[in-house]
Amino acid sequence: MAPLEQQPLRVLVANEDRERLEDIAGAAKALGHDVVARAIDVGDVARAVAEVAPDVAIVGLHDHHSDHALGMIGEIIGEALCPVIAVTGGDDPEFVRQAAATGIFAYTSSFDVEALRGAIDVATRRFDNATKLEGAIARRAVIERAKGVLMERYSLDEEAAFEMIRAQSRKAGQKVLTISQAILQSHPLLREPARPPAK
Repeated sequence: MAPLEQQPLRVLVANEDRERLEDIAGAAKALGHDVVARAIDVGDVARAVAEVAPDVAIVGLHDHHSDHALGMIGEIIGEALCPVIAVTGGDDPEFVRQAAATGIFAYTSSFDVEALRGAIDVATRRFDNATKLEGAIARRAVIERAKGVLMERYSLDEEAAFEMIRAQSRKAGQKVLTISQAILQSHPLLREPARPPAK
């Protein structure tokens, strides 16, 4: 079975060894990707990620200098803009364990083009899934907060508050999330409990 074709990605490559860095960059280019930044120092990598906003970052381990590579991985993960792939260039289970704890999305122990293709595919898919999951959790949190506003304001239970949102959603022809966001946006204007109008 032929491998899936990957869309060209904007790639940041980081390695403390210039020759190894160029090996990784060459493999990424051979896959049709655009290497938009190269970083050798830990201090430069976060700035580079923020400036070029790559689709994926590839960090190579050189001569088992795991602290340097882990520092780079940590800086990129801290920006939370793209998935990170570690390339070990040989077996190094302890580095892989530490890199996984730091937050990599994939790794390969080979600088081979096909191995890198597989790692990029795994990393981008996992990152997309994680992003979708975070979005779903964030949407759920908005709805839960809106229910809480209605529960407090109208002394409703959770089910009645959600039914109130759903009824407004059907009436307005808008999504439950849109109605929930509107409730949260208007809530600061409704600080006092609801009262009947004065006679």
